[in-house]
Amino acid sequence: MIKKRLSIYFLVYILILFTVPKSIAEAEENLTLKSAVSEALRSNPEILSARRAYEAASARIPQAASLENPTIEFEYDKIYADRMLSGDPMKTYAISQEVPFPTKLFLRAKIASKLARMAYENYKTKEREIISKVKSAYAELFIIYRSIDIQNENRQILEQFSQVAVPRYTLGKSTQADVLKAQVELARAENELIVLEQKRVTAQARLNTLLNRDPKEEIGLPEPEGALKFTHSLEDFYVMAKANNPELKAYKYAIERGKAAYDLSLNEFMPDFMVKFKQMVKRDRVDENAWAGMLGVTVPLWFFQKEAFGVKEMKSELEMIKAEYKTKENMVLFDIRDSCARVEASRKLIELYTTSFIPQAEQTVAASVRGYETEKTDFLSL
Repeated sequence: MIKKRLSIYFLVYILILFTVPKSIAEAEENLTLKSAVSEALRSNPEILSARRAYEAASARIPQAASLENPTIEFEYDKIYADRMLSGDPMKTYAISQEVPFPTKLFLRAKIASKLARMAYENYKTKEREIISKVKSAYAELFIIYRSIDIQNENRQILEQFSQVAVPRYTLGKSTQADVLKAQVELARAENELIVLEQKRVTAQARLNTLLNRDPKEEIGLPEPEGALKFTHSLEDFYVMAKANNPELKAYKYAIERGKAAYDLSLNEFMPDFMVKFKQMVKRDRVDENAWAGMLGVTVPLWFFQKEAFGVKEMKSELEMIKAEYKTKENMVLFDIRDSCARVEASRKLIELYTTSFIPQAEQTVAASVRGYETEKTDFLSL
């Protein structure tokens, strides 16, 4: 009997040992905004894709600066073997290499370098885009939780109204319509809670998707974040955006890449070279006196149809990129102006709600309840 009780106690102890810490750990794993942003930067597939694109673009730089692969040839000639005193077939080994004009390799590497820098800034842009979406989804989920709490408070107030209306109706001091109105408002509050729950599930799934989690994973109540205080002026934000905004940086690198492409199109008028060396082999032995060398030069003979129009194309493309940069700059500055205006408006609304609207509303509700209880206010006003 004692052994049986000890076994039961031991099982209970093991159960507590494995369940209590787990519940405590789960309680301590409330998602904070900082941890959500860090997890998104590590796991979001869009960020990972942009990072790989940058790595791929970086790997193209040494390729652009390299020569084309040389060509190795072997020639076996039996047709003209009778012209040789020995009558043996001729065997020739050759190696050839195409060598572009030196500045072309430099400009091609420069273009690849600028494309890599553009890919990097696109990667940083994607990071900031995902961070913005995570913060927005986090805030939306927090607001929905708070809206649910407020709606529950509203329901409690409506239940209080109903509790006031029913005794008055029982005593004949009010009509049945007052009781029905209170019940209708309670039903509306319940409906609103159902809608808010659906919004909570959707917002939670959106945040889970950004974090590369299972959309149905429960997150719980996000922890509130402190209010941000901006110490910079609008002009300061303009200066910082022009210097640090990754989208504008990407366009700047695009302009530099366009300039390099324009310079390369001018260099297409310069010739490329072909170097070739041939060695004859007699009776499987190298004949030091039987070799040949060749130097070829490309001639841009059709420049009026190809190279000249290539220059025109690159010049137009460069002007197009400059115009796109100016458009993007205007859009960025507009977004900053709009964001600053919305932040300032939100700050004033918070101050107004905190110092004026909410205290007055609470006093109005309390006074209305007292007035209805003392028959000084009708139910519709309440």
